[in-house]
Amino acid sequence: MINNKHILSIFIALGVLIIIFFGYDVLKNREASKPEFDFSGIDRPIKYSQSPTRGNNRAQIVMYEYGDYNCPGCKSMQTVVNDIFTKYQSTITHVWKDFPFLSDSSTEFAIAARCAGEQDKFWEYHDWLFQNQSNIDSIGLVEGAAQLGLNKDRFTSCLLDDTIANLVEQDFAEARALGVNETPTIIVGGTALVGVQEFGDLENIIINAIAQP
Repeated sequence: MINNKHILSIFIALGVLIIIFFGYDVLKNREASKPEFDFSGIDRPIKYSQSPTRGNNRAQIVMYEYGDYNCPGCKSMQTVVNDIFTKYQSTITHVWKDFPFLSDSSTEFAIAARCAGEQDKFWEYHDWLFQNQSNIDSIGLVEGAAQLGLNKDRFTSCLLDDTIANLVEQDFAEARALGVNETPTIIVGGTALVGVQEFGDLENIIINAIAQP
């Protein structure tokens, strides 16, 4: 005779099987929904309509900066990049490229910056991430958004948006296809500078690009 305990055990077992089945199905569908990027044959970075940019958007000279918000060198490089941008902002377009390769939190930070961009505060949040690089975990990404006056509910919802995550992944896949494997990496025309640079070194490639017919 089957007692109540046996019946309960059967229902629990069935419940576990159903959870496993549907959980696997959700994960499988989520993986299937991820876009596949084919960057075979490219030899230059691509400026997308969704790329975070500043400066003269009609400029012929584009400065692409591949970075990771957890990268100390990228933080150090911000002073040089900002000084270059201040001097040449009417002549160049500065494009940020996500290359979150150091840790899972690098991807989380990249997504957060993109979400701030959905409220027209990308560069402010970008700067906030670098300024607070050593203590973001104690402050929190949402609190950072609040400090910058962003709508917290909208920001929090955006953090879970696969569309934003895919934009970060698109930059990462493009960088891999171009052979980028370190941050910071800055590309202007056909020249790439890898690692922390002096102002003069970066300015030279800007000047050379301006001099090209």
